[in-house]
Amino acid sequence: MSDESAFLRLICEQPDDDTVRLVYADWLEEHGQTARAAYIRGEVELANTPPGTDADERRRAVLFARRAELLKAHGAQWLESFIPFARKESFARGFVQTVEVPANLFLQHAERWFALTPLTRVKFTTCRIWDQVSGAYSWWTEPLFKSPLLSRLERIDMEGLELTARDLKLLGEHPDLSRLRELFLADNEIGSEGAVVLANMPQLRALESLDVRGNRITDRGARALAQSEHLGKLKELRITKNSIRDRNWAVLEERFGNALS
Repeated sequence: MSDESAFLRLICEQPDDDTVRLVYADWLEEHGQTARAAYIRGEVELANTPPGTDADERRRAVLFARRAELLKAHGAQWLESFIPFARKESFARGFVQTVEVPANLFLQHAERWFALTPLTRVKFTTCRIWDQVSGAYSWWTEPLFKSPLLSRLERIDMEGLELTARDLKLLGEHPDLSRLRELFLADNEIGSEGAVVLANMPQLRALESLDVRGNRITDRGARALAQSEHLGKLKELRITKNSIRDRNWAVLEERFGNALS
């Protein structure tokens, strides 16, 4: 395989596979891109060298120092296609993994980004967009939640975006969220009705982390989440700052145990 676009396509289609990334790094080195190759190799090694023994710690220190050098010298170039929506902290295992972007600009740029990098994590900064033509704000949750682009994401962060139960009903109609592992909805306005929508979404069967803090959820919503047949893989449920009485906290604790926080 000698076509760079073919390598990138494989990496984007298989974001958990480090082997393809390392083969691509070899290809880059063969084609004179030694710094980019070194960065990918170092990031993959760092991800697979957790802190443990003294030797591990020493090796991690070397890898962190080398990563800082490479990013200082080349980070702006490697981020060029994603500015201003990604930063140096957006990299994971050698590639941009995370962007922070308004909903409308995600829909505008995501196809191109998905061809360049295994983008799996998006923090949406707003869904309320000023329309210069009409001179009013427009709400972008419907086109966003209907977009097939969401099916590529493992983490969706929509904290503090004024979402309501109606918005979640649109998300509940999405045909494929099978890759989604983390959903952050803290400090919105979904209420118990929105919690019921989440509880009844079969698309969330693989979800591992759900954050619904500060959403005006009451006992009804808490019970719905506790009784959901689709949230069995949750490792973390964050649901504080809601009006839930003790007996329903007990129901949540019985269902989710140590996952409840």
